Amino acid sequence: MSDSSWKDIFPSRIKYPDKSVFEYFQEIVEKSDENKILFKERLRDYKAREIIEMTNKIAYFLDANTVEKNETIAILLPNSIGFVISIFASFQVGAKVTLINPRLSQKEIAFQLRDSESKVLITNTDLCEKIAETVNQYQFKAKILVDDVESEKIITQNQNCDLVLLSSILGKEEKLTEIRSKTTDLAFLLYTGGTTGNAKAVMLTHSNVLANALQFNEWAKEIPAEYTGCVVSALPMCHSFGLQCSFLAPLFRGEMIVIIPKFEPKSLLKLMEDLHATSFYGVPTMYIALLRSKIEKYNLESLKVCVSGGSALPKEIHEEFQKKTSIAITEGYGLTECSPVTHINPFGKAIVNSIGKPLTDTHARLVDPETLAEVGEGEIGEILISGPQVMKGYLGKGLESLNVFTSEGWLKTGDLARKDSENYYFIVDRSKDIINSGGLKVYPREVEEELYKHPGVSFAAVIPVPDDYFGEVGKAFIVAKEGHKITEEEMKEFCLNQSMTKYKIPKSFEFVDSLPLSAAGKVLKRELIIRENE
Repeated sequence: MSDSSWKDIFPSRIKYPDKSVFEYFQEIVEKSDENKILFKERLRDYKAREIIEMTNKIAYFLDANTVEKNETIAILLPNSIGFVISIFASFQVGAKVTLINPRLSQKEIAFQLRDSESKVLITNTDLCEKIAETVNQYQFKAKILVDDVESEKIITQNQNCDLVLLSSILGKEEKLTEIRSKTTDLAFLLYTGGTTGNAKAVMLTHSNVLANALQFNEWAKEIPAEYTGCVVSALPMCHSFGLQCSFLAPLFRGEMIVIIPKFEPKSLLKLMEDLHATSFYGVPTMYIALLRSKIEKYNLESLKVCVSGGSALPKEIHEEFQKKTSIAITEGYGLTECSPVTHINPFGKAIVNSIGKPLTDTHARLVDPETLAEVGEGEIGEILISGPQVMKGYLGKGLESLNVFTSEGWLKTGDLARKDSENYYFIVDRSKDIINSGGLKVYPREVEEELYKHPGVSFAAVIPVPDDYFGEVGKAFIVAKEGHKITEEEMKEFCLNQSMTKYKIPKSFEFVDSLPLSAAGKVLKRELIIRENE
């Protein structure tokens, strides 16, 4: 649904500026203290005026290399200040950005570069070596190498390469001050991994992204001022959750952002203790890892806001985290197609296992997936979303873009939920993950919640597998906690003792050292399913 059609149907409570993301950021800087520290990376602080100056220099370089409005710039970097200023500089020249997850294979990176028709690549030494063969197959207008100790060596060894060091760009005096991006322009092409086939590029405009930041910050107004100030950004910014919630939204509301290139639980806990961090945004696997790193041994008195998203946070993890830290995790919900946040629990009034209520100006409905008829209170239905943060569509996927919206313009999420009388939503499962066992529906999330109650279970994932008699049955993959050895018989007996309905108990269990995870820390069930079907 376009912005205009959304506004025609629903009056907005937030006044959305007619500005692009970088225009809005620069306006904030002009109205505030330009010497304010916006980012902290390792031992270095970055002030507002320095971010603007570096952005202007990169933008000049891009303009000099004939990067045109609406062309695509690919950023293949871990969380870093280089990542931040590369995005802003791209927006300054009117280009759109595709963010490439550094953990992708060379084949997947090649697909994204080709599918997005990227004209510029911005990466670092480690990743440049990883994708050297891929990069040589493409004609780029420019390739920027974010510096490290090996950068000069790489360029010296490749005399004929056209790599340009970021430091050489920043070392020059030329700047571009004009901002060419507009609110209706595409800002990002963010790729979502499908269960089958190649990922799709979600087209998000500046209007979508900025609207969602302001919607999220409307929620953040509930947080007492003394609970704010320092956001730890350990979520990968190449994913929509990290990009929005631990980068853009906190930046726009004036909090300092501590950039963490890689999630390492023990070093992160020490950092949060030393810097008196106030906020942390993570996915369930991160919270589990922090708990396993003896979180109770660290002084986290300053940490007041912990938000979980990306996938369901098991009740047992909620309770264990609160017991060990006295912090109640606030759970939310979103999807890349919505920039990404649509729901979150009111701060201080969170209900465990609920994704909360729709954000300001976000309209949600629960419908029968087949008929699209609205379901009643307490009944399970597919979540439909309408609001200013909803994507423009999928790049080059006209039919899929059309099919993901209803005839009235509501986005079909594919997620099943129910809601209570107070408008709190509770996710049941992904519609495509439901196990149809002998005509009976089994929701993997419900089963996983029970498995997490076992004292020896660290991670659990349940998937459908073929069965000659029932058609499908559940199979559970279990990662045991350190020092625990669990058997299949023990888990089945545990499930029975939990009074689980017999058909919901997984028919088989496999004990593994780890589960495949996405860049955002989600368990990649599709990889488990593919492996089972091989």
